[in-house]
Amino acid sequence: MAGAFDAVAHLERLSGTTVDREAVIARRTKRKAELSARAPLLPGVRERLGEARQRGMKTAIVTRNRDDRVRAQCEAVGLAHDWHAVVCANEEPTRDKAVLYRHAVAVLGVDAGQALAFEDSPSGVHSAKQAGVLCAAVPNEVTRGAAFDEADLVLSSLADYSLEQVLRMAST
Repeated sequence: MAGAFDAVAHLERLSGTTVDREAVIARRTKRKAELSARAPLLPGVRERLGEARQRGMKTAIVTRNRDDRVRAQCEAVGLAHDWHAVVCANEEPTRDKAVLYRHAVAVLGVDAGQALAFEDSPSGVHSAKQAGVLCAAVPNEVTRGAAFDEADLVLSSLADYSLEQVLRMAST
């Protein structure tokens, strides 16, 4: 699909060899599950979601992951939030995430320019921006050294700012 990053094809280009696609995907899937099982809820997420709820703002998850993994991760970190939309790639993990963002905005019934995405990777930021959504980058341990040039705002942590402050900074 146009715009989607195919990690296996990229690996083959870098190595100059053909790899067992199914084996690579299975190994990656297993490793992602292991890492997800240990991943804590990032500081400030629960508080910012609470502020969004108090303000009557609609919230969504947009991910290339599957619905069941999203539910399991929210449960594992104790995040019981009433999302207005959960938009997942499910069986199409290489699906263009900008398409997922456009779908989420439609489900929420808002204009893309009224939405604010929080992303932890440059590719996620790129997808949000391709969909016309403002984007605040909040790098994680792995992406902390990456360039987030496309982001409207880069935050070291959601715990450092109120939602009001984030919205104000993202809109300027």
